[in-house]
Amino acid sequence: MRSLRSILYAAVLLTCGHAASAQTHAIERMTVIVSKDASATVLRKIGLPSRQYCWDACLKEERCSGVRWGVVEKDAAGMCVLLTGPLSLKELVEPKTDDGKTIHVTVARKESETRRGT
Repeated sequence: MRSLRSILYAAVLLTCGHAASAQTHAIERMTVIVSKDASATVLRKIGLPSRQYCWDACLKEERCSGVRWGVVEKDAAGMCVLLTGPLSLKELVEPKTDDGKTIHVTVARKESETRRGT
């Protein structure tokens, strides 16, 4: 049986967030900005096979604050533009290729959230 002292000590540690089994860590994720386009300083442009690769590239790059993903209709591969610095939002325009196909643009920002793990 645990003593009253050890129970109180454990309660204080948990209340203060110092328990050995509970750690706080930041999780970064990409969040789509619906119906908006964005501009910022271009960090890098890369052609990639899917949007997920674009998001993963941003999450791995410390300086990346967001992405613009452009893909021609009915394609999966597209152009990933990694952005750095503050994002300036503007109205979304879907450009067209020379042969009239629509280029779908998706913008996402990198966000961090703090989670408590065990």
